[in-house]
Amino acid sequence: MKWIFNIFIKAILFTQLYVYIFIAFIFKKLLPPKKNKSGILFLAAFFEGNAGFHWRVKKWSEILTENSYEVEINTVFDKEDFYHNLKNNHALFLIKFLNRRFWQVIKSRNYEVVIVRRELLLFNDYGNLFLEKLLLHFNPDAILDIDDDLSAAKEQPKKITNKFAKLLLEDGDKFNNSLKLYKRFIVASTYLKEKIQSINLNSRSENICIVPTCVDYDKYEQKKYIKPLNEVTFGWVGSNNNYVMLDLLLPLFEKLFHNYKFKLIIIGGDYYDRKTTFPKEFIKWSLKNEIEHLKKIDIGLMPLIHDNESKGKAGFKLIQYMGLGIVSVASAITINNEIISDNVDSFLCASTEEWEKVFISIIEGKYDLTVKGDLARKKISENYTFNSNKKNYINFIEYVRNSRNFVE
Repeated sequence: MKWIFNIFIKAILFTQLYVYIFIAFIFKKLLPPKKNKSGILFLAAFFEGNAGFHWRVKKWSEILTENSYEVEINTVFDKEDFYHNLKNNHALFLIKFLNRRFWQVIKSRNYEVVIVRRELLLFNDYGNLFLEKLLLHFNPDAILDIDDDLSAAKEQPKKITNKFAKLLLEDGDKFNNSLKLYKRFIVASTYLKEKIQSINLNSRSENICIVPTCVDYDKYEQKKYIKPLNEVTFGWVGSNNNYVMLDLLLPLFEKLFHNYKFKLIIIGGDYYDRKTTFPKEFIKWSLKNEIEHLKKIDIGLMPLIHDNESKGKAGFKLIQYMGLGIVSVASAITINNEIISDNVDSFLCASTEEWEKVFISIIEGKYDLTVKGDLARKKISENYTFNSNKKNYINFIEYVRNSRNFVE
């Protein structure tokens, strides 16, 4: 009976998609962009409590509110509903997400500034961007906020071969094609800005604002290093999807454990179940206890695979570690090279041999971690906090508002 239910759900998804495409077509014909608008609307991809939601939506909405802007955040699901729907039936998840997001887009015509976080339809590449086109009809200056290269994460561009996917108008290069539609962007790195300019040939530099994923750790006491450090605690924080990055270091840790004592802390979502001979501790990530858990780490880790997905990352792990004065070791790739001054405030490694050399030197106490930690904290405080980026962010919002008003 389950297969009958799945066919039924897919039939609903198919019908719903085409009904909304038709309604969107009618609205575009009958509803012009509204002239008298007010306020800022965030269309968030994830739920409250998600790290991306907290650092790139909620915190900025609070800062904007403090500066006399009217701000509203629209999510689709809360955390419990999100995982419940996603786990039970993927097609049903898409149906519910599309239904709620569609009417949020209709409502968006009442707002002066609309900021889309990541993408309008999460995990849904169907419909040939019809919802983005409707949003941009109502709000031609809508801002797309991204901190990752989603095309690499989705392995796009890709050829669509599934017949049902073709019927649902799946876009095999959705993210890159969406970059061609928007004209205003907030991005987390120079790499993402350059990517947009290489794809959207009409984009102008002033329409792309670089705002890193910021922290407010300057209000917390920084990491205190004990001298001498008898046992180094290496640490990594991240989502389940990125455990494969941490896996890169396991053979090296196994090798070093023959001669050195150390510990590894993993702060993540699902349990990190890799078997190791060296001691490790898993801590379930939570926003509430994040600072307390991060400060257990002596050396923050950010290994990356040298591929396009890694090149598009925002380096947020480093910003978190170093923002608390935690010395870090990271792959020498794109934004990591911008955040770290090698062997000054943290370390960059381009090969396994370099990782090994740095780890051994740290374990043997050859570096003053207090000095490097102080410099790391200073680097983040000056460049990657909300206070240091507030003026840039608000100025861009004002630029978009004034440009819209000028056009009208």
